[in-house]
Amino acid sequence: MFGRKKIKKPNLKTLKKKAPKIPDFTCPDIDHIITYVEDKDLLNRSQLVYFKRRMEKLRDANDKLRESGIYWYEEIKKIL
Repeated sequence: MFGRKKIKKPNLKTLKKKAPKIPDFTCPDIDHIITYVEDKDLLNRSQLVYFKRRMEKLRDANDKLRESGIYWYEEIKKIL
């Protein structure tokens, strides 16, 4: 009808090419930073406890993002 183009269903290969790259695991980097700060005695005890808690929160958030990405990738594979 009047020049309407059929919308092409995307395929997994095309979607993967356009997707942002998944970064490497960050846990070793977080461990390295924590060790560095501990070894250099850069923070007092309460600051170090706070710093470690925040770094562990960051580690947890990174893990959840990775798990979320895997979940959605698997769901898209089922659909396509």
